[in-house]
Amino acid sequence: MRVNDTVIVTPIDNPGQYDPDWRNGLATALFESDDRIDPVYMRYRNDPWVKKQLAYFRAVKRNAVLTKEQVELRLASLWFQGTNVSDVRFRLEPLLLTAVSYETIAMDLLGDTQDVGAIVAYERLYFNIRDDKGRLSRSCQLRQYFALPSGEFNQDTPPEQMWKMIGSLMGYDTLVAVWLWKDAHGIKDKSQEYLLDEMWRLAQSRLFMSMFADRVGHESMAKLLGAISGQQKLLKEGNSSGQTEINMVQSMQQMLMLVSPTVIDATAKGVDEAQLKEEATASRLRAQSAVDEVVLDETGKNGVRLIAEGES
Repeated sequence: MRVNDTVIVTPIDNPGQYDPDWRNGLATALFESDDRIDPVYMRYRNDPWVKKQLAYFRAVKRNAVLTKEQVELRLASLWFQGTNVSDVRFRLEPLLLTAVSYETIAMDLLGDTQDVGAIVAYERLYFNIRDDKGRLSRSCQLRQYFALPSGEFNQDTPPEQMWKMIGSLMGYDTLVAVWLWKDAHGIKDKSQEYLLDEMWRLAQSRLFMSMFADRVGHESMAKLLGAISGQQKLLKEGNSSGQTEINMVQSMQQMLMLVSPTVIDATAKGVDEAQLKEEATASRLRAQSAVDEVVLDETGKNGVRLIAEGES
């Protein structure tokens, strides 16, 4: 879809890989140009949330008093502008990729359902992974695309994208366990072994992907198996000694070290170090070459300045 010079990928254009914020993108483009659009997309021009966002933009521009609904749109807009990993959007988007209700998300993030309208507005305008009734999209492809648009998951993947992958592939219980949210409002009565098994699945998938990319070898798999076994032993000992809660937190923290984006083994680290050395050597050679050219051009061979004819 094109509005003036703005290209927006909508569900009509690609139902398995559209822009998460397509509604906000369309409202922004219409606000800036109000250009005519292809009749094929007219239902999006008349979409109630696009209309609400457009009306909100106009109200802000003329400095009008905002309605209660427009205050919720402003709150959603503030969340969307977050850039720090501690900002609301980096908890909200992973939660939207799970199957819990808007009300549960509002309780987890805001401590109340009073501002649930802002949660809904954010999903509709900036992270549209649910249908009109708030149900998570059935498309596995779409959920994974929203979680990790690049399609690659490696040691450089930032934690906020890792959280979205956990929310999309493993669900709410595992996600809030990663965050150590023991009092999360939608958590089910799952055993601690269940949560460790889920973390083990995540660690396995991370390691296998690294093996396929030739970043790690079988030695790392052996280390990971040993670490998981240690966590399970720690958990069982905790059950018998009455230290379950303390040991569970320790287990989760150590498990996170295994699946965090910074985990790479000595093999991968060696490859990275070698690459850095090669880049540093090449950089020095380029710099030396540049210096040599300057010396020859300005001072002559061996750095002796040549006296031009006629100079004294």
